[in-house]
Amino acid sequence: MHTAVQQSNFTGEGKNTASARIAFAWLLHLRWGAVAAQVLLVLIALFFLEISLPYRIISGILAFEVITNFLFGFLKRKETAMADRLFVLTMFLDTALLSLLLYYSGGPLNPFTFLYLVHITLGAILMPPGWSWSLAFFTTGCYATLFFLPAEGSMNQPCHPEPAMLATLSDPLKIHLQGMWVAFAVTAFFIVFFVSRIQLALARHQKTLADLQEEKTKSERMASLATLAAGAAHEFSTPLSTIAVAAGEMLHALKKNNGAQEFPELLADVALIRDQVKRCKDILFHLAADAGEHPGEAFTDFSIDGLMENLLNTLPDTLKNQVHYVNRTDGLIVRMPLRTLRRIVRGLIRNGLDAAPSAPVLVECRQDATRLYIEVTDNGSGMAPDIAARAAEPFFTTKEPGKGLGLGLFLAKSAAERFGGGLTLISEPGKGSKVTLFFALQQVKAGAPEVFHG
Repeated sequence: MHTAVQQSNFTGEGKNTASARIAFAWLLHLRWGAVAAQVLLVLIALFFLEISLPYRIISGILAFEVITNFLFGFLKRKETAMADRLFVLTMFLDTALLSLLLYYSGGPLNPFTFLYLVHITLGAILMPPGWSWSLAFFTTGCYATLFFLPAEGSMNQPCHPEPAMLATLSDPLKIHLQGMWVAFAVTAFFIVFFVSRIQLALARHQKTLADLQEEKTKSERMASLATLAAGAAHEFSTPLSTIAVAAGEMLHALKKNNGAQEFPELLADVALIRDQVKRCKDILFHLAADAGEHPGEAFTDFSIDGLMENLLNTLPDTLKNQVHYVNRTDGLIVRMPLRTLRRIVRGLIRNGLDAAPSAPVLVECRQDATRLYIEVTDNGSGMAPDIAARAAEPFFTTKEPGKGLGLGLFLAKSAAERFGGGLTLISEPGKGSKVTLFFALQQVKAGAPEVFHG
């Protein structure tokens, strides 16, 4: 048995990982075991079976294998980076060395020709398909060569039968000798084909497991954030309600006792307290929504124009003038949680404004026979393909720390999916981005059944 190469070395990665070192170490042990077994077989043939073999040539081949083993061991201890070609050369060289050993110790009649299959199997497991198929063809060719190379008379080799000798053999023996190579070739190609398929299936399975683990991690983080938000909302709701009640009583007392005229500053302070309490409640609502929780919000019938008017009123005048709104829904009335949808669309608009602070953002609402579309297009710098592919992942953001959790697109997509829709992102570097939020029309149109799940 001889050394092989890891797949990562052929894919251009070439990373000296712990798993790579462990695998290579075991391959070295395997190669030493092969050398030891070959030496033992030669000694048995020499001292016990009295078989005449070219022992000097065989000893030279074995010595070469020992030297290369020491060389690989030295490179492993030094953690020297070895080129991919060296690994490939080693696999093909080991096959050639085995062929030489077989030629000088029995040729095709040597029962240890099955060791070819070990090389082919290792190649199929540890090498990419292209190289494993090349090794299979090379090994099959080496085995075929053993049938055609003439025996050297000086070495008295009985392993290459002459045609006259073949004529004296029985039909079963002829079939055996002539069919050995065919059977080997079929077996070799089957091994490479099925092992390659198994390796591909295992790689896909590992990728699926990695993706599921990543999704599990994201879900756990979302659950932790949701728990934190729910706890914060619960803890703050009681003192805020108390403050609101107290402010209301103060306002009622001031108005009842003509305090509004005597203490106008106090009345203004009470109104300020009530406004700030309302603002705190809104902050708690957004906190819970950012965590992926949607408080029990009632479904409301509203028009798209009403939604956008409500939304734009929440923006400062400087930003409001940058938003260009186009409605092509023909006065469609939808039935959805207004507050949630307003917050989602507002987040998409703010993303567009952040991408190009001085450029306009186009918001276009349209519909077809089955869907309602809300498109937000900006004139920013756009995104690279790898960034755009991950933009809707939770906690993925390109903004500076403290300017976002990376949940906007993820939550927008999750909310749209609850209404039979989804979210798409088209972005190109230097040409801006277009986010399309779409919903199943039969689920959001006024009169449709409520399918929103908080």
